[in-house]
Amino acid sequence: MNKTWVCLWGFLLAFSFPGYAQKWLSAKKIIRVDAHTALNRDLNLGSVPNNRSSFDYLPDTAHLAHFPIRYLKVNVHFMNARNRAYNYDGEAAIRFAKELIDYANRDLQTNNQLWLPYRQKLPVLPPRYQYVLTPRQANDSGVYFHYDDQLYYYIHKGPTANLYDTEVLDKYQIMKDTVLNIFIMPHHPDSMRSAWYNKSAGGVGVMLGNAIKMAGMYEGRQPAWAYRGVLNHEVGHFLGLLHAFYGDGCDDTPEHGNPCWNRTTNAPCDTAASNNMMDYNALQNALSPCQIGTMHARMADTNSYERRFLVNNWCIQQPDQDIVVRDSVEWLGDKDLCGNLTIAEGGVLSIQARVSLPENARITLLPGAVLRLGSKAILHNACGLEWEGIEAPKRFLVARGKVFAAPGARIRGAKFLNY
Repeated sequence: MNKTWVCLWGFLLAFSFPGYAQKWLSAKKIIRVDAHTALNRDLNLGSVPNNRSSFDYLPDTAHLAHFPIRYLKVNVHFMNARNRAYNYDGEAAIRFAKELIDYANRDLQTNNQLWLPYRQKLPVLPPRYQYVLTPRQANDSGVYFHYDDQLYYYIHKGPTANLYDTEVLDKYQIMKDTVLNIFIMPHHPDSMRSAWYNKSAGGVGVMLGNAIKMAGMYEGRQPAWAYRGVLNHEVGHFLGLLHAFYGDGCDDTPEHGNPCWNRTTNAPCDTAASNNMMDYNALQNALSPCQIGTMHARMADTNSYERRFLVNNWCIQQPDQDIVVRDSVEWLGDKDLCGNLTIAEGGVLSIQARVSLPENARITLLPGAVLRLGSKAILHNACGLEWEGIEAPKRFLVARGKVFAAPGARIRGAKFLNY
């Protein structure tokens, strides 16, 4: 009799408390769903277009934790003549570079309401990317100085214009295949003496593949924050954005002639002015949903050139980056998670994309949770490391969490599961 009660008590413990009944889900426990069944249509597990929309990569403001911030690696170079007379130098330059990056990041943390289309209130979404000053080695600042009488200057216009010349980049770039190099250059002294040359106190810039040239900072004598828009504009080009005023491929950025530098009380600039980061204007502090999605699609693409310039913080688990899904959520764009993923009781997560889990991370399906893997779903670690798998603990009188998978869904690199 006593043995019977002991066995019964053990049974109740095992099925009442998740800690007593943790179990890794095996491949045979995954419920395969045919792509053409009514059940599959109800579960939204059918096929999706091969060419995803930029809108599949928009941050979900109701679940921002599901959209980890991307970090773009940058360094800064100050070009100067040998006499050091034409640009910031030493600690003043390092301070200017750090402030420029800080103010540019602040704009990217907030975003602003777009002025165009006029009176059409597009959603204001957080861009969810930031810049990280990245040194070559531990004992340097990530800010570098070059004194070269032949290559230090920048000429924006005219017969001797060198804005597209890459000789200075070829000679002085550092970690050019993984870090975006930003060159801050002075205008040529002869240009500064010319009456027709635009010295542009607002700054000018150009993106050249894996580097950016900026000029006008030293001569303009403005604080670093005044040039944050120039930096963000050129990085926008690097991440795949075109000028918003003409044919950029986004339906939410209307074509216009860029007629106004700033908004005024008089026509046409009372209604025609832009503040889009990818137009030419005084603010350059707003992005449309399509523009944000376009950049994140590039950064999420494992084959893209731009991705190698990101901090790969998705390889291993990061502090305070675990995600809990408590309601019904659908992921259509590729993601790189930085922590564990838990689907709570009653939560439903539908995945139609590539999702990377960091090393030793796990997906936990609490009793009553549902994970739906569509035909384009891939669960893996994007760095080729091993993650743990899917656990589905039991609880007495509560159904274990379930995984439904459409044909084509794949689970790779998990220690306790291969599908």
